[in-house]
Amino acid sequence: MAPSFTIYGYDDNPRTRIIKIVVTPIFSRLYSPHSVNPTCSQAAAEGITLNQSLVVPRKGINKFAHMENFPLSQGKIPALEGPGIKITETIAIAHYLSKLNHKSHLLGSAGTLSQESLVLSYISWANQELLQTLSRWFLPLIPGFTDPAPYSYDAVEAGKKASLSLLDRLEKVLGEVEWMVGDGPTLADIFVSVVVSRGLQWVLGREWREAHPAIMAHFKRVIRWDPVSRVILEFKLVEVETPNVQPTSAA
Repeated sequence: MAPSFTIYGYDDNPRTRIIKIVVTPIFSRLYSPHSVNPTCSQAAAEGITLNQSLVVPRKGINKFAHMENFPLSQGKIPALEGPGIKITETIAIAHYLSKLNHKSHLLGSAGTLSQESLVLSYISWANQELLQTLSRWFLPLIPGFTDPAPYSYDAVEAGKKASLSLLDRLEKVLGEVEWMVGDGPTLADIFVSVVVSRGLQWVLGREWREAHPAIMAHFKRVIRWDPVSRVILEFKLVEVETPNVQPTSAA
């Protein structure tokens, strides 16, 4: 019987998106609860299936069942469960899945320890620094959550200032390379682009995009890559940044 894995999360969550992109060149079947037809990938590991179990913590959807299944998760997503494996934390999941198929080159095209370490450095920065900082800016402004992020005008402004500073540094880095590590896409490019996409969805408007050509060129390069375009059919880009006002919570 072919092994089956389950990812816990939801489609619009950036970390869930990252894991679904990672598995696309690895798994032969990818099933999502949000579509009538399964999304199939050309996979190296034939017969392996990835299922998606819906968990939306800030809307209270399956949050407590998820916490029972993964006690240390504090309800956070994604998580992965499969034969002999049950893990949380995005970096751990992405690293594990990338190791299942070395031909994907997601840890570096040369397959060296130095490249793998550099990839891990970039994805840690994207996950722990860039996403956390951007979230202080955009997350309190998202409407419709039953469990919204705390809102404070000053905190959002501080998050904006810190985010713009980090992004300016990223602009310099990406202005010097085509891909972040080696000569092809890796986990580093996936993590950075998906994290940046959350800013583009809510606060990084047209004026900002025009002032950051290197980030946008890298972003467009990554989203044209087949594993990304198959998982995320469309990235939403805001015209002007969401204003710093307290949003309406879900009833």
